[in-house]
Amino acid sequence: MSAARGALLRLGARMRLANAGAGFNRARGYASGNGHGVTHEGVTLHEASTAHKALGTGFGALMWFWVFYRFYHDGDTLIYGHAPHFEHDDHDDEHGH
Repeated sequence: MSAARGALLRLGARMRLANAGAGFNRARGYASGNGHGVTHEGVTLHEASTAHKALGTGFGALMWFWVFYRFYHDGDTLIYGHAPHFEHDDHDDEHGH
């Protein structure tokens, strides 16, 4: 094998390794805050990505919308209980007391 061919193969191998590492880091960048985080007792907590922050805010807003919507429609039941508890007849009046 010639020296030029060996150098070319080594260069190709280095480029494949560099591209594989860049693809891994690029894929991690979408799921995390690009590697920034805090390590405590061997556990690294990465910053949440912008997409995860937006999803968390959206689902939190949806939850509160649902809570207030149900309170608007069922608030009397929540505060006063179900209607049958308050619509029963007073038995004392039937006996003339």
